[in-house]
Amino acid sequence: MKKVITAIGNKNVNEKLKIENNIQVIGTDIQYQEGILEILEKENEINFLIVSEKIIGELNIIQLIEKIKFKNKSIKIILILENKNEELENILISKGIYKIIYHNQVEIKDIINLINEEKDNKENEELKEEINNLKKLIMENDQIKNKNKNKLNNYLKNTNFYHKIKKKIEKLIPKSKIQKNSFNNQLFANQINSNQKEIISISGPSGVGKSIITVNLAKSLIYEKKKVLMIDFDILNNSLHTILGVKKYPTKIEKEIKNNSNNNVDKNKRTEFNVENFIININKRMDLVSVTNLLFGTKEKLNSFIIEKILNQLKEKYNTIIIDTSSECFFDITKNIIQLSNKSIFVTETNILEIKKAKELLNIYINEWKISKEKFNILFNKYDEECVDINLLKCIFCEFNILGVLKYHAKYNKLINKNIKNNFLDKKIREEYMKINQKI
Repeated sequence: MKKVITAIGNKNVNEKLKIENNIQVIGTDIQYQEGILEILEKENEINFLIVSEKIIGELNIIQLIEKIKFKNKSIKIILILENKNEELENILISKGIYKIIYHNQVEIKDIINLINEEKDNKENEELKEEINNLKKLIMENDQIKNKNKNKLNNYLKNTNFYHKIKKKIEKLIPKSKIQKNSFNNQLFANQINSNQKEIISISGPSGVGKSIITVNLAKSLIYEKKKVLMIDFDILNNSLHTILGVKKYPTKIEKEIKNNSNNNVDKNKRTEFNVENFIININKRMDLVSVTNLLFGTKEKLNSFIIEKILNQLKEKYNTIIIDTSSECFFDITKNIIQLSNKSIFVTETNILEIKKAKELLNIYINEWKISKEKFNILFNKYDEECVDINLLKCIFCEFNILGVLKYHAKYNKLINKNIKNNFLDKKIREEYMKINQKI
């Protein structure tokens, strides 16, 4: 039985929810902000709050959500907005909003479905637990002697587990689509993908070292005789050129920047530039495009079509394209780049605060942006003896493929501050990145 309160200025919705068998509506529809906070003071086990953006009170909606979450961290908030507002939505999502719907789309059946959705999520969690148990046994199985390997086989024969997995698969894939040799087909598909050009996005919170990792990953691929392009799509903190020692853009590029930044140029035509005109040659196997912030600014958005067009134009010339992205989760450009990339290396530092930020950002990427978690590969950066234990880190991020750990190197600060042009990696650093390359 879910305990629910409503604050939407619609008594009919409140009354209709009371009819539902699995929903317990507390009180009548609340008409003002303080009324919500008063009920949360008395009732500490409220599961859902359905609230309108227009509820009367002195606080703006963001401040109200923060106060509600302070009172009850676990409450699931279904927010009704008057109009579409992407920037506001992203802020509210980061504050822990459960779902956002719009005033002109409010139907009682949709609200009931959102409340009941948690039941389905619980079943998924149970299935996930079963799968995690299986993972643990597989890990154990790699370490134990042959005489104990029957433990895994016996677990696989467990009918409850088998049927849970089978039912889940049947829901997702119609029987007519399941082929007898599906595993072989998947293996063949993976082999094909391995021969394709790679686009790797570097994502993660601010300040974790994404730009340095972008540069070092590119440098390490030189040793594998690959032609590599780096693109700096961090339009707020454009820094790849500084790390690579590019002190001045070539005259040709400065001229192109001036033309594309001209206020008299039609904004629609501005996106039709030839990106190859902005390539900076670093060495024979490594190039850079780093002027996206000057071309588009922070207010103009690149849609996925334009980004895809740019990448298709560039990948003809390169084996691997590595894209440094912004840490801001309010930019569609970051979302589009991660979606268009083959893989994303998600970077996090290894202290408690950075781990928390990383988990929150991943939650937005996966649950709100609907990007498959299989796309993300976790890389722990700036690791030292004072950090969280590596085994605990692996448990925290056990749902993801973990690439490894990069140690903290003081020489990075010297490299950035001196603006030194250096196209090669220190041997120890190179070995770290070679291991990462093998796992990507």
